[in-house]
Amino acid sequence: MRRLSICVALYLIVFAISGASSRTDPETGRVRVLYVGEVTANDLYRLWLLGEPRFSVSYVTCDIQTMEMRDAKRMCRLYLPRTEEELFEGNDVTIFKDFTPDVLPLKSIGWFQSSIEKGMGIALIEFVFWGGTNDIHKWQALSFYEVFPAKPVINDIPAAAGRTFYDVANEDGPLDLPGIESVPMNGGHHGDMVPRQNTLVEANWRGRGTPAMVTSTYGKGNTLQLGHGWDNIPGSSRVDYRYMIDYIFNQLFYAADLPYPEDLEAVHSVRELFITYQTRKRATIGVLEFVDQFGADTGEIERQLGSIQDNYGEAVSAYMGSQYESARETLEGTLDDLTDLEADMLKAKERALLWVYVVEWTAVTGTMMICGFVVWSLMIRRRLYTEVETTRASKPGYR
Repeated sequence: MRRLSICVALYLIVFAISGASSRTDPETGRVRVLYVGEVTANDLYRLWLLGEPRFSVSYVTCDIQTMEMRDAKRMCRLYLPRTEEELFEGNDVTIFKDFTPDVLPLKSIGWFQSSIEKGMGIALIEFVFWGGTNDIHKWQALSFYEVFPAKPVINDIPAAAGRTFYDVANEDGPLDLPGIESVPMNGGHHGDMVPRQNTLVEANWRGRGTPAMVTSTYGKGNTLQLGHGWDNIPGSSRVDYRYMIDYIFNQLFYAADLPYPEDLEAVHSVRELFITYQTRKRATIGVLEFVDQFGADTGEIERQLGSIQDNYGEAVSAYMGSQYESARETLEGTLDDLTDLEADMLKAKERALLWVYVVEWTAVTGTMMICGFVVWSLMIRRRLYTEVETTRASKPGYR
């Protein structure tokens, strides 16, 4: 714990020097992200954010593409901050991802606008016209529209019409990533964006020539607007482009006014290991809970998992302190330990299910024996049964 505190303190000092308006949790150094709108349980980007130690993410699912309006409003009532102070003090960055303002209470919209003006960052993902459920014309009618770095145009341009590839305009911005201009980044229909004054176009659409990403500030808060959705990025690009996770993280780093990684390769390799660890840990815990339901002794496995989690904490502290090589080595050892634990889990699962298999085998075998005996008695040992004589009454005069 002392080592972690020292690393977090150093991390905070570095960012305090690099930018006075940088937004992080003063206790942990993490960027506290409030993710609102189009969020699904299997959202790849959501899983990436859960794996990156620099982010602490909370979610409010309120997209009426996937739920009824009443349910979306209910989610907002339950999970959005209850006061403006709670919103501003408890969050560093907000992600608004493709949803209608109708689901939000008007007072909450005002709180978001005021918090951004005071320094909270925001990433507006797919806040353009696409003829769907984000009701962009309703956003344009609100005072919150002043936050937008660009003005959405009410037109409908398919990706094939020159809206597939980026031309990066700012080589020092969030799109300073190897090979990104050769990666298909959009497969959907959207309207154009027109940048406002005093904004910066990070990238244009190759062929179309209109902005794909625009950044600016609103008061003290950094704002970023993306002219398509993260979910519109083709699946092949999400899987094959090595730096897609860094593409997402850089957008949030910009919103939090934090510097991008200087050694991208070192940071990227560690990020991949963190995401791998979190994915495998969730699967391991799922199996552990399953085995526990059958009364298996999971004490030793839980102790091993606790030790692995301690090692993971050491990797986090090293990573937060920019000790990337140390973090990588610790994570690789942690993943090896997790592999051994997974093997033990499978053995525990087999032991826990042994009596289930025995009971099933006994029931099936017993049923087969009973059915076989009945069939044998009826078809083979027919002599056990006497033939029934005719009992039909004879007609008078006949014998």
